[in-house]
Amino acid sequence: MKRSINSFFFLQISLALMFIALGILGINSFNSGGAEFMRGMNKTFGGNSDFIPILMAIIELVAGALLLVSLFAPIPEKLMSLLLLIIFIFWAVNIVLLFIVDGLFEPNFIQWPAEISPQLVILTSLWIVYRNGE
Repeated sequence: MKRSINSFFFLQISLALMFIALGILGINSFNSGGAEFMRGMNKTFGGNSDFIPILMAIIELVAGALLLVSLFAPIPEKLMSLLLLIIFIFWAVNIVLLFIVDGLFEPNFIQWPAEISPQLVILTSLWIVYRNGE
């Protein structure tokens, strides 16, 4: 991947920091007392154990670390392109699950576009970084 300092460099740093922050926040909220209590209640009454949120947080943390490391350490271009494509697909699936499958136009038709738009900006940014690295 090119190492020149330009707009793509800053875009990739921004994405890396965002993914790292989301990963840390996801892991911290998973370990909070309230979350542990709710997982216990879910298990007691036959609900799920919230495996998906912790998995997503770990993937976000790893994605952020990879994006950041790739700016300063040599990672083979084909490997980095593959990793960026995997991150892109992960984020696209995340958007579909959260905003289409789980709640199309929820909580209402006006608020839904405002909530999905930042996710689409992130997805587009990932695509730009991926295409720049090819």
